[in-house]
Amino acid sequence: MAKRLSIPSKHVELEVVGAHDSFIASRIQRVSTTADQATNTIDELGNPLHAGTSKDVPNVTMTFQAMDVGVKVVGTLAGVSVSGWAEGSGLLVSTSLDRAYDAILRIRDENVAEYVKASHIRRVNIQSFTYNYSVDGDSTEEYTAVGSTKRWFTNDIIVDRLIGDGTTAPDPLSESPETLKDGNETISVIVDGVYFVEVAAAPGADEYTISGTTITFGVAPAVGIVIMCVYQSATTGDAWTDVSDDTVPAAIRGKDVGVLFAGNSTLFERVQSVSVTCNFNPQPISEMGNRQIVGYLTQQPEVTGSVTVLDTDDELISYLTGSDYGVDTEIEIGACGASGVALEMKLYDPADCTEPLAVEKTVYLPEISMTSETFTSNVNENAQQSIDWRSDDGAVWVYKGAKA
Repeated sequence: MAKRLSIPSKHVELEVVGAHDSFIASRIQRVSTTADQATNTIDELGNPLHAGTSKDVPNVTMTFQAMDVGVKVVGTLAGVSVSGWAEGSGLLVSTSLDRAYDAILRIRDENVAEYVKASHIRRVNIQSFTYNYSVDGDSTEEYTAVGSTKRWFTNDIIVDRLIGDGTTAPDPLSESPETLKDGNETISVIVDGVYFVEVAAAPGADEYTISGTTITFGVAPAVGIVIMCVYQSATTGDAWTDVSDDTVPAAIRGKDVGVLFAGNSTLFERVQSVSVTCNFNPQPISEMGNRQIVGYLTQQPEVTGSVTVLDTDDELISYLTGSDYGVDTEIEIGACGASGVALEMKLYDPADCTEPLAVEKTVYLPEISMTSETFTSNVNENAQQSIDWRSDDGAVWVYKGAKA
């Protein structure tokens, strides 16, 4: 069989397996996954060559960027049922993204519409995310994550979504699992966001066994609890599903992103760009006798960003320094900065042409304060004022639709 020339982007798709659902992500622009194994060279007296190397637990990282067109990506990552997310309700993503999920990169056969291989990254934790909005560009959301295990499979990776019925053995798996090299039958079983442990027999709390397609828990999941099961199946040839989502815009450019400050109801004028970055700084937890990272713990998130406007007057700097706009005739930078200034971005539906425009997503930060200010003027260009800011409370809210 001749080797294929290469794998084009149309034959690669990303599936995110969250606490309550899985999502073949739409509008993905790029994705990269890396497994970097730290090594230590061992030398010894009397030997002109290296004696060998010792290897540590691999560092698994993942980065992907998507067009920011709604709440499906962030909702799945946060373990929220997007279909049940009410319009106008908010999600505190600076804390709710502090959870683990699985990621699958699926590859299509070059000739037949079926999966030919897949890369699975287990128990991934968000390290940071960034929202970028600009006057002449498409809005984007980018996530960087760290995980415990990365594997490639030539078998199909199956994701089953089961619902707890109050018994220790809910509905069976859709296919027969293929035993992994570590002896387990499944890659991950996530019960209401908690990763359970597979055992050979007599499962206890947070444990389960697999026999054929039957999964048996030590303690019965409550009625309605979502159980996400990920495993490989030797029955290859599952049909490839093209990424297609006509329920969200193709992209949202700067002309459809409104920016508001200080809780005002009118859009701020002459904004050129806004960025929001949240760093969780997860710390890996390892243990002796375990060749995998146990998990990650995070502390309070650090939320920073910037905003650039065409300089016209002192309105923005007055908000951020606590000055009285239109009244104060002297504004000193860094003297007495205001705290609790709200920043809000509304992403409008580009297809809506009737006021009031439909809002696809709202990003809201209740308390930001200025950390630096820059004024720039170049010949034959418009003067700009750039503000770097930091969130005082570390809160980033995402609302489905307009903020109620």
